[in-house]
Amino acid sequence: MKFFELKKAEIPNDLAKFLQEEEKSNYKIEKTVQKWINEIKKNGFKAVAKYSKKFDNFNLTETNAAVSEKEIVLLAKKISPELSKSLETAVKRVRDFHEKELQKSFFYIDKEKNKMGQKVIPIDSAAIYIPGGGALYPSTLYMTAIPAIIAGVKRIVLFSPPKTFIESPAVATLVKLLKIKEIYRIGGAQAIITAAYGAGNIKPVDKIVGPGNIYVATAKQLVYGKTDIDMIAGPSEILVIADTDKEEDIPLIAADLLSQAEHPPGGYARAILIGTDKNYLLKIKEELYKQANDLSISENAIKSLNQRGIIINCPNIFTALEISNIIAPEHLELFSYKPYKLLDKVRNAGSVFLGRYTPESVGDYLGGPNHVLPTSRTARFFSPLGVYDFQKRFSWIEFSRDSLDKYTKNITAIANSEGLYAHGKSALIRFNKQK
Repeated sequence: MKFFELKKAEIPNDLAKFLQEEEKSNYKIEKTVQKWINEIKKNGFKAVAKYSKKFDNFNLTETNAAVSEKEIVLLAKKISPELSKSLETAVKRVRDFHEKELQKSFFYIDKEKNKMGQKVIPIDSAAIYIPGGGALYPSTLYMTAIPAIIAGVKRIVLFSPPKTFIESPAVATLVKLLKIKEIYRIGGAQAIITAAYGAGNIKPVDKIVGPGNIYVATAKQLVYGKTDIDMIAGPSEILVIADTDKEEDIPLIAADLLSQAEHPPGGYARAILIGTDKNYLLKIKEELYKQANDLSISENAIKSLNQRGIIINCPNIFTALEISNIIAPEHLELFSYKPYKLLDKVRNAGSVFLGRYTPESVGDYLGGPNHVLPTSRTARFFSPLGVYDFQKRFSWIEFSRDSLDKYTKNITAIANSEGLYAHGKSALIRFNKQK
């Protein structure tokens, strides 16, 4: 891990360079994915089947593409009672939180008796993508589906590689629990393209959400505009502000940093530790590597720590908070016995975890808030996935005759100043007024 000693709330050039994400845009990959898009748009399901065979070694047909309810029921029976109960608990907690996000329509009548408002309605359809290659995260299914369900999306479509519906009783159990009916065993970039443009009997959707590898992320980026997407997610990140000097907290902070550093692929997740006591921070570092070496699969974690891990020593806690705001981490832990005084200073973070008993893993699985979060410093302007992402708005207005008469001269003046004379005329003509 790289160590930085800061004197003020500014990012020095060497730290800025280290923080800079590698260019997400890979032109070779973009060119490849665009070729797939063009082929699927031209040849439809035939092209999707071709890539399913190539990347998943699965003979996809229009008959077997959809996963049947019977398959889901049989697979769900293989889940352990403990995991099944845990998933039910998580779904309830996440649902309870997101129900409070639901946005509502409004209208009002102004003093001139003109009526106007905003109508909030769900989008018609959404696709959820659950990866099944190097990693399979069933938790992403309920984190993405629950906000869409609460928003009232009528058509929710699940895409995942073929092996998901052979190997994951957890996914099958969640499909039953969330009552998802339209499911396709299609993975990779071809799933994203199919969701965006449609293929064979599969109709396109209005929005695509869910994580994936670089090809999935690139496909989402390239189809954006044809359909909406949640975000382009980068490697996972955690930043822990250690506002403590207790020896017994050292193993806890190390474990929390390690919870993200272990993410595959190795060497890409980022763990950042910030505090105000250099010796204490170095003790955490020592414990961190000790715990990393004790993991059954330690390679990912050690690679991440070595290649992208950061320790920052600051003169005071408020400088530490300002540095955190500049970094804008995906996950921010305020490891403090008085976290709320620090929370007031947080501006940029995907999700914030407060106190000694809120490890980041609480948010990953069942805390309540969503775990689909902005990465790569995009928390400066992006928000976590929520119900609002599956809602859209349109405004409406009904003007009275008297109001239009009163404001016609203003409408005409502004329209004429823009050289749009027919705009002004559309108001004037209702009163047979001459310019």
